[in-house]
Amino acid sequence: MITLTDEIKDIETEIETIKKIGKKFSETITSDQAFNILVLQYYCFKENELENIWFDIKSCITDGSDDGGLDFVYFDEEEYKVIIGQNKYSPNVSAQECLSEIHKIVNTIEDFYKGHTGKYNKKVKEAFQNAIDRLTDETEGNIEIVFSSLSKFDFEGTKERIGDLENKVSQIAFYAPNDINDLIEKVKSSFEVVPEDTIKIDKAKNWLEYDTDKQKGMFINVSSQSISRLYNKYNNKGLFNLNIRRYIKSKSVDDGINHTLNKNRDEFWFLNNGLTIACNDFSTDGDTIRLYNFSIVNGGQTTTLIGSYKGNNKEEFYIPCKIVASKEKMRPEHSMMFFNKIAEATNSQKPIQPKDLKSNAPEMINLQRLLKRHGIGLEIKRGEQLPKNLNIKIKNDIFAQLVYSFVNQKPGTARSNKKSLFNNNKSYKQVFRKNYEQTEKWKFIIDLIDLNERFEALSKEYKKKGTEVFNSEEANVFSNGKYILFGLFGVIYRIINDDIKLAELREDTSIIDSDDFIYDGFISNYTKDDINNKLDSLIKFLVGILSTSYSNQYEAGKVTSVSNFFKTDKKYLEDVVKTFASMLNREFYLKELMEYGEIFKRSKNN
Repeated sequence: MITLTDEIKDIETEIETIKKIGKKFSETITSDQAFNILVLQYYCFKENELENIWFDIKSCITDGSDDGGLDFVYFDEEEYKVIIGQNKYSPNVSAQECLSEIHKIVNTIEDFYKGHTGKYNKKVKEAFQNAIDRLTDETEGNIEIVFSSLSKFDFEGTKERIGDLENKVSQIAFYAPNDINDLIEKVKSSFEVVPEDTIKIDKAKNWLEYDTDKQKGMFINVSSQSISRLYNKYNNKGLFNLNIRRYIKSKSVDDGINHTLNKNRDEFWFLNNGLTIACNDFSTDGDTIRLYNFSIVNGGQTTTLIGSYKGNNKEEFYIPCKIVASKEKMRPEHSMMFFNKIAEATNSQKPIQPKDLKSNAPEMINLQRLLKRHGIGLEIKRGEQLPKNLNIKIKNDIFAQLVYSFVNQKPGTARSNKKSLFNNNKSYKQVFRKNYEQTEKWKFIIDLIDLNERFEALSKEYKKKGTEVFNSEEANVFSNGKYILFGLFGVIYRIINDDIKLAELREDTSIIDSDDFIYDGFISNYTKDDINNKLDSLIKFLVGILSTSYSNQYEAGKVTSVSNFFKTDKKYLEDVVKTFASMLNREFYLKELMEYGEIFKRSKNN
């Protein structure tokens, strides 16, 4: 039993909660296992309700004998990054033990890239190989190691001893108890702005004002002490909630800022891009600026590093800062459009996610409003709170993945490169600029989202039942094959509604890759009450086909993992769809498919 200190009491409370939740799922969880789950929950999933993600978290855990130092493997869909966790539930971990574990993990990574994986346990081989195979040419090698413990050894000194190891991965992060508590608090915090507070500038009335009929603003030099005070008071209470993305650690950038904080504070004004604060209003009084309903739009990274600085240099310095406010009362989404334009234009220290730049595009706002009228909440900005009374909630990138798989028949891209659905103009237009207000089209996307909800509900049931549903290989196919399945759902939709002929599909699978898709409602037209049963049977039917196809490819040495098999659109068309169409040559399979596929029947054939 570890000795409780003030810093780890909250962590211990979380761990006891995790154990209780484990019992709800008939699992006995040790404290070490609970610590693994805790780091996954708050660092990777960023989810307050553990029960909602219990089975997803359990699927990430690889801890055990022959694990190569990998306690968990998580694929970050936002950053297209593999995160490896090494967690020590002990307050007595030495710096040398930490370094040994990092060495061990790096050796494991190198073994996998060389194909020397025989000595590792099955969970590690499956989870890590699938994860690295999901990396694209653009994100190759984007692997982060996270070392967490209840110990408080010299983390800064340990970082300096890592040496060349850090060049072999994208990042190595260390989390002590106070860092873990910060993670927990950030996830639990609400999404608000700061109602009112003040900041100090370098000297009285030293500002540059500018205004138009609609907006006003000023440039100032804000005191570092004011920024630290705001961070201490409001870090988890709205200080960053108008920002279009969260603060994300980046060693190269963070080290540069920390070096300036330690050694060259007098140069900070010249070296840093500064902050942008958006607010409803502001007023001035000598060397004081009062802000009303405000949040930092740009500069979360700078603010966080100044506010959490632990070094010895306490000298006050000044940071360039722009304050912007609207003179007129606008609808929130219009105001946010203005602030997001500023964020996009001024942020150059760290890349913004492509989907962030579209968060206030007119078509995105219109789509959000359309779906809201039908009880569906579309999250178009990371971290935004949607009304609690909405029946279904979905993120805009998941919506894009569903459409691009089902309609555009590109599940490889949807799964492996979803950023392209926002930064590639052609792909973006194919998904979001489709005038969904048209009757048939809004019916289709509502049914597609409904299909996704039913799919996710069945997925949770499958995870609970474990091997009762799928064998280990089928489970691997299912857990990695969601968008391949939605691609095949789109093929079935076309077959059921006579949009394509099976003979033509067998001859040329590329016929499904066209722009002549017919949008209309489907599930909503089905009048019987066995939709979930049919979907359940269809999923199992398709997983069986995919599993057989994957096994053949793997044994022939054509693929290294399920992720590798599902990675490209070309492989989907040439192998998956081709195999699927060939299977339907058999009367038995075709009859079975037509029975399950009734849920995809449109109200009328166009």
